[in-house]
Amino acid sequence: MNRTAVFYEHILEASAQTGKSTAEILKEVRGYGIDGLDCDLWRLEDIEQVKPLFENSGFKVISTYNFYDFGHDNIDESTKKLHHQLELTARYGADKVLAVPGFIGKGDDPDMIKGRMCELLNIMCEAARDYKITVTLEDFDDCNAPYSTISGLEYFMKNVDGLKYTFDTGNFAYSLESAEEGYERLKAHIVHVHLKDRSFDKLRASADNSNGKADLSGKIMYPSEVCGGYIGIEGLVKRLLSDGYGGVFSIEHFGACDQLMYIKKSAENINKLLKGD
Repeated sequence: MNRTAVFYEHILEASAQTGKSTAEILKEVRGYGIDGLDCDLWRLEDIEQVKPLFENSGFKVISTYNFYDFGHDNIDESTKKLHHQLELTARYGADKVLAVPGFIGKGDDPDMIKGRMCELLNIMCEAARDYKITVTLEDFDDCNAPYSTISGLEYFMKNVDGLKYTFDTGNFAYSLESAEEGYERLKAHIVHVHLKDRSFDKLRASADNSNGKADLSGKIMYPSEVCGGYIGIEGLVKRLLSDGYGGVFSIEHFGACDQLMYIKKSAENINKLLKGD
């Protein structure tokens, strides 16, 4: 059965923007029909405080994400870090992790860096089986990420045993690729979905314009509530549902000027889609 989640960072951003407590924001967002959270791993370290907060608010951690530098860091150090992510994720009862394995730097040998990433991701996927956790990669919107494009993701899916895909609906726009094509070529690997929309509307810009991100053509993209931008999320969600996707749809709009309003609108639009409206 499909369920709706949101990034915990958005909850914290909404708290800072409104002056309401985290618990108050969680309660309000739970009322929108959202009961899952995607969490940056470091936010979960204080488990004695954070886990009861989530449980008392009616939320479950769906997936955790963590940044690595598999291409450059010592293998033992990276292995220790990835085991920590798996262990902490399991303690929260989640069954998915998103690894951001690092980036190709100036002067790097891309093939060597990708090989190191595959080596560590294979170690991570093997270790994750003991925790009954699925390791995923997403279409990360950075030209230095060798998994930012469709073909890049296909390379990792082919070379890492057990690796799955978190489909971010808005990130292929950065690489000027089609989300529809990305879905079609990678759908067999999808186990989680980040619903991210994009807009070229400058009225969505923050006061300091820090929430804009240029795509590879130089056009500035701004965060949008789900179904409020140009990505075509309605069609993507309908494709996912018709193809039998029964997992979680996670709302994502980092940098929204009014996170609480964006979350509410996103939830309303997702609920309509899930009901077939």
